[in-house]
Amino acid sequence: MKLATAGNVMVPAILLLEERGYVVAADPRSTSWRWSARRGDVELVADDPVALLGLATLAEARGEAWRATDEEIQAVLGRYRMT
Repeated sequence: MKLATAGNVMVPAILLLEERGYVVAADPRSTSWRWSARRGDVELVADDPVALLGLATLAEARGEAWRATDEEIQAVLGRYRMT
């Protein structure tokens, strides 16, 4: 299987967020359709549903400790030569 970010993955991303219990909303009044998802005390905001799903996955996997430590940041920057 190969997936790429494109228009045809937006609806499946929304459906998966809803299956995971999030209430998804879009604000068409913003200049770029700001998307949000809420579940309990978790509120996520992104530019598109795919990014929103990424944030949901990050929140579910790492919880309140979602931030990377200094050591994790340095390791990833070095591994991908981003420094």
